[in-house]
Amino acid sequence: MKLIATASQTVGPFFSIGLARLHQDSTKINSADAQMITGTVVDGDGQPIPDCVLEFWTFSSFARVPTSATGKYSVILEARTEMCEVLLFMRGLLKPVYTRVYLSEAVKAMDEVSQLVATDRVHTLIAQPGSAAKQFVWNVKMQSDNETVFFDY
Repeated sequence: MKLIATASQTVGPFFSIGLARLHQDSTKINSADAQMITGTVVDGDGQPIPDCVLEFWTFSSFARVPTSATGKYSVILEARTEMCEVLLFMRGLLKPVYTRVYLSEAVKAMDEVSQLVATDRVHTLIAQPGSAAKQFVWNVKMQSDNETVFFDY
């Protein structure tokens, strides 16, 4: 019997090489409703995580983007949305972690899931307005103080 590594067991260069062709090609997005989320993914010491892949899921779209060598990412959501489900894959995780990002405080207030989060931690799920219209900034901290809220699934 031959054992083959599954997606949750592959790390290192296999991760980025295997998924590179599946990353979002933002040059093909031409929508007046498009929104952009940018940010940085850091570890518990505040160091950037260069080999993370984030998947953003909405009711009408999906996008997969990698982090750069400095832990930065940028995703364009093709249609206007107020909330995204987010999966993060990276070295050291056998399975992805699941979280959400809210692009509106009002939507967060109406969402039943966000009501389960401690009030002193819910801010980790809210993107801040960026420097341009339809642009948001959302940073992810994997551990330690101000760790982003992650959900069981």
